[in-house]
Amino acid sequence: MDVKDKIALVTGAARGLGAAIAARLAQAGHPVVLLDQDPELEQRAALLQSGGHAVRWVRLDISSEPAVLELPKLLGDWWPKLAILVNNAGISPKHEGRKREVIDMPLDEWRRVLDVNLTGTFLVTRTCLPVLKSHGWGRIVMITSQAARTRTPVPGAHYSATKAGMTGLARVLAGEVAGAGVTVNCVAPGRIESSMTAGVDSQVNSQHAAGIPAGRMGKPEEVAETVAFLVSDGAGYSTGASFDVNGGSFMN
Repeated sequence: MDVKDKIALVTGAARGLGAAIAARLAQAGHPVVLLDQDPELEQRAALLQSGGHAVRWVRLDISSEPAVLELPKLLGDWWPKLAILVNNAGISPKHEGRKREVIDMPLDEWRRVLDVNLTGTFLVTRTCLPVLKSHGWGRIVMITSQAARTRTPVPGAHYSATKAGMTGLARVLAGEVAGAGVTVNCVAPGRIESSMTAGVDSQVNSQHAAGIPAGRMGKPEEVAETVAFLVSDGAGYSTGASFDVNGGSFMN
């Protein structure tokens, strides 16, 4: 398959990591579908289109099974060429710039994070799997987090639980689809400059950055480069793995 025939779907693509990943894949020559609910979605897609890239956008709630099942119809003639899925969409609620601890966490907040971050990832992946497998070549990348494998002080327990869940999902799924030529990997960012981190108290971010061996927070483009490798032909022998992008803040 030529790169122009490998259509990529990126969830949570309106801003931050998702926008950087979508832009990087478009620069590599992939037609890209941006999926989000954010009001900036259409503007982000238009910006990429103005650069001469083949881009479409889809606005839907990935936590809704009926909505996700509409994806084939919404993508139309692009659906049969879908070959790459990047599960990036996720939420991490903050209150006055800080997480809620478990003892203070309302059930509806817990459920909403699981519905979007984990169930939404499952629904989109399940829907896309048949078309990815049909090519005998496919790439799925889960954007997880350093919080999936170690305690970090910024995200809440619900966010960490969902990212750990995505990591487990990726491992199991990788074994199920390897024979069909589909790889499934995780990219686990550490502290990255994004709208999500912008919602945190600046002092918290400064203290966190001071403890990173690289001496700074990461950039969305640095995560996007790792994703670009994992969806390439050269990454065909990497599956069921988790790739750290964290400036050395978690070494195992």
